[in-house]
Amino acid sequence: MAKSRHYSEQEFEALVSSALDELPEEFQRVLEHVAVVVSDRGEENHAYGMYVGSRLGAQPFFGGGGLPDEILIFRDTLVRDFGDDPARLRQQVIHTVRHEVGHYLGFDEKGVHELGL
Repeated sequence: MAKSRHYSEQEFEALVSSALDELPEEFQRVLEHVAVVVSDRGEENHAYGMYVGSRLGAQPFFGGGGLPDEILIFRDTLVRDFGDDPARLRQQVIHTVRHEVGHYLGFDEKGVHELGL
């Protein structure tokens, strides 16, 4: 297996930004108030990405606004598993971003998989 190359935070953030830019405009508008954060905590979460929040349209918790919406994209696990092939890494980042956007839009794990995400 080829050795994964190092991706700086800026290089990886550019991949995530590109994936967000490729989303349809209506999804980009919906995500205006969602923080998309690159993190190196994927290994401890056993994930490539994670959505944290109350989902679009969900009732806020405690009557005051619920959890802040955040999509985490885990650089460490994505680079570990796909960093030896820049094209595969880019495709997996796109897939992960779309998968987590699906969760934000209200789909559970089964739902996002049924959508091909």
